[in-house]
Amino acid sequence: MKHLFRQLALAGVIAVAAGTTSHAGETPFEVSVQVVQGVSVVQLESVANHVVLTAFDVNRGNCKTKLGGIYPLPLTFKFGNGVKLFAYSCSVKEVSVATNQGTFTYSFGR
Repeated sequence: MKHLFRQLALAGVIAVAAGTTSHAGETPFEVSVQVVQGVSVVQLESVANHVVLTAFDVNRGNCKTKLGGIYPLPLTFKFGNGVKLFAYSCSVKEVSVATNQGTFTYSFGR
């Protein structure tokens, strides 16, 4: 029983260290955030063979965002494809993405 708790605790530490939480199954994106010239840049990279991004939200709608490029939603991604979101005048704490596979929430700096 101790061994099981140790494995569960380790899995929890890994999930926190990765900075992601999800509402269902494995997440279809790897998400990272960096600040470039005062603008938070959120990078979404697909780790699924096929995923459709239908909507996104930064800091529960409290952050002005723009999708990189001139792409209209929905966007379809294959494994390894990605897109950048630009978040202005805010520190990114949470990114939520709605896809054809469900809605997933990624947390940062908490």
